[in-house]
Amino acid sequence: MRVNRTFSIPMELVQELKKKHNQSETVTRALKKYLDPHPLLEVHDASSRQLMAALTARNDIDDTLKTLLLQILTK
Repeated sequence: MRVNRTFSIPMELVQELKKKHNQSETVTRALKKYLDPHPLLEVHDASSRQLMAALTARNDIDDTLKTLLLQILTK
């Protein structure tokens, strides 16, 4: 079920929102992301070291690559 609500937002956001195909869905996704008590780290937000560490923990990584990543991470 959906409910119509009225909020005051800056004009810059209004202009950006007008460019979106489905404005309600865009606002819904943004609010869910903002209100999430356990946000997941997005790939584009992760540092290179975090990405390398995450790769070493995967089972589908070649042993050579895993060794190289571990050497880089221990520097």
